[in-house]
Parts: sequence; C-alpha cells; structure tokens
Amino acid sequence: MYANRDDKQNIEFTVDRIPINADVLDPRMVRIPPGKNNEYHRHAHETLMYVLSGGARVLIDGAAIQAREGDVVYAPRWALHQTHNAGDGELRILAVTDFGLATRAFVGAYQHREKEQDERAMNERST
Repeated sequence: MYANRDDKQNIEFTVDRIPINADVLDPRMVRIPPGKNNEYHRHAHETLMYVLSGGARVLIDGAAIQAREGDVVYAPRWALHQTHNAGDGELRILAVTDFGLATRAFVGAYQHREKEQDERAMNERST
C-alpha cells in the first residue's frame, strides 16, 4: 500500500492493507526496522495501534509514549504523530483506522488538508 525511505530523516517503513470487506475499519500492517521511524504526520482518521512485536516510542502531539508487544496506542484525528522502532528487531504494528468513515466525512478537502498540515508540521520541526 505504502512505503517510504528517507535516510536524512531516519525514515524507513512499510504499510500493507489487510484485505477485509469493511465499510469503516481499515486494518493495516506497519513494519519499521530497528532504529528507524515513519514520518511525523497527521490525518483525518483515528488510529488504534496494537504492537504485535518489538518496542516503540510513539510521539502524539509532542507526548512520548513507550509501547511494547501487547500494548495499544491511540492517535486521535488530526493529532501529529510518529512511531520510532526503539527495539532490536523489526517493529510490527496492527494499525486499525476508520479511514472509510473519515474519507466520507471529509470529502473533498481531506487529502489537500492532510498534505498542507504535514508540510507545516515538517517545517515546524526543522526550525
């Protein structure tokens, strides 16, 4: 579904959609190698992250949350968040979102607003 690698920002991860026929829920498998992270980002959908293996440090609106296998972390709508693999092995997270609902509720402005907010967030972090 999505992958990104940017050595300058220590970003390396993959996201694969888990194929189920649901109207609202959108489960995804997130994989992050040791020492790497995903982008610092936000979106209109809520995300419930269940750590399947590994250890993570999750930033949500500036607050750091430590999580390990079996822990659940919640990222609210539009919250800036980033997941860092703080363990020695691959971090695997089952991320369940309400993407189906969010795309219906925010039709039209959803993708545009998300991109603008992500760009602002990255600019704020680099200054």
